[in-house]
Amino acid sequence: MQLSDFVNRIAVAQGWPLRSDASGIRVEVGTQPGRTQVVQIIQGQDAEQDPMVFLWSTAGDVSAVRDLAALMRFSMKLSYGCVAIREREVGVKHSLRMAAADELSLRKSIFYVARAADMLEAEAYGAIDRQ
Repeated sequence: MQLSDFVNRIAVAQGWPLRSDASGIRVEVGTQPGRTQVVQIIQGQDAEQDPMVFLWSTAGDVSAVRDLAALMRFSMKLSYGCVAIREREVGVKHSLRMAAADELSLRKSIFYVARAADMLEAEAYGAIDRQ
C-alpha cells in the first residue's frame, strides 16, 4: 500500500482534513477543543536506504525561543518524537520505518506529534494557535 493511501485511510477514519502536494502530505489534527495542529508526513529513506516515514509539526520560529534548555527538557517528556529545529522553525519530529508501520502506530504517531507540537507552541510561544 502507498503511504498516501495509508494516511488517507487514517485521516478519513479520524475526521482529519488532509492535503497533498509536492512537499508531502499534511494532516490537520484536532489536539484539544478549539485547537488544531498540522503534521507534515514525508516518505524517505534512512542511512541504509530502508523506506521511512518522517513526521514534522511546527511550533514556532526559533528566534522567539527564550530558553533553549527548556525545549530540551520538554523533549525529554515526549514518548513520540523529539523537539527539533528545521531551518528557522522549532517543532516536533518523529520517524518510523515503513516496514514496521501499521495503521495503529502511524495514527498514534501523527496524533502525539501534533499534540506535542501544540503543547510546545502553547508553552514556548503563548496560547495562540499558529498551526
